[in-house]
Amino acid sequence: MRPIVTLVFVLLLNVTARSQELDPTVVVVMDAIEPEKRQELQSMAAAVKNYLTNERFTASEWDGPRIPLDITIYVMSKSGDKVSGRLAIISKRLVNNTPGTGGALLRVLDQDWTFEWSFNPSLSYQPTRYDAFASVLDFYMLTAIGLDMDTYEDLGGSSAFRAAQQIAQLGNANGVKMFRTFSQPGEFTRMALINELMDLRYNGLRRLFFDYHDAVDLYAKDAAKGRVQIATVVSDMANFKRTKISNRSVLLQTFFDAKNVEIADLFRGQREAEIWNDLRFLDGGNAAIYEQARLGNK
Repeated sequence: MRPIVTLVFVLLLNVTARSQELDPTVVVVMDAIEPEKRQELQSMAAAVKNYLTNERFTASEWDGPRIPLDITIYVMSKSGDKVSGRLAIISKRLVNNTPGTGGALLRVLDQDWTFEWSFNPSLSYQPTRYDAFASVLDFYMLTAIGLDMDTYEDLGGSSAFRAAQQIAQLGNANGVKMFRTFSQPGEFTRMALINELMDLRYNGLRRLFFDYHDAVDLYAKDAAKGRVQIATVVSDMANFKRTKISNRSVLLQTFFDAKNVEIADLFRGQREAEIWNDLRFLDGGNAAIYEQARLGNK
């Protein structure tokens, strides 16, 4: 199991060498803009990959394989250096720390991202200064790291979430819509996600995420026992929603946005399993996926 990693705000250039946390694949899609506007953006994918591969977001040696990440940046418009885009991020949690295994842990499509991009920018991790491009990436990288750490240690991702929350607060202070403090219940914003992750009332849910991945690790070794344990965890999640959550939860929905296909596959064809009722209650928007899996259909 990973040790708890304490995150610090790196303000000094002379830091002790340590392993990096991320293994990103980066794609930039520019189909929505005219070919003549694409030249300055040609380096974006390589620049982002280089930044995320070499930057370090935690203070201690990262124990275990890097976190696999698929990052897709959709450029929707460009006027001068100002770019409007969307950001899709999928992070994976490895099963039993085995490279090449596992399913999504964070799956987000952020549809409101405006930034400036100049040719060959200098990207650096500066968590006390807001940058419309790098800070959004940093926010999601810290969130992905924190979620991964939560699956190995009890509330192990809190330090990463705390740093992400600081970025969110800086974004709010700069008037960035997706970092605004107020949103409708259940409406996805970056601030809503990180506030729930840092809300003590949701610690029980974070612990259930730990239990779920512990059960997935068990499933890889003993499918029957793992399936029983997963069903128990999902039942506990349903009870948490009934008794602890008064409004729609962004965090709970984000979990099932990442996990619905994985869970459906683990129980596919188990027609009489009680888990299906719990899944319909927890994640009604994906009820059709669960019903097809219950019937054994692909």
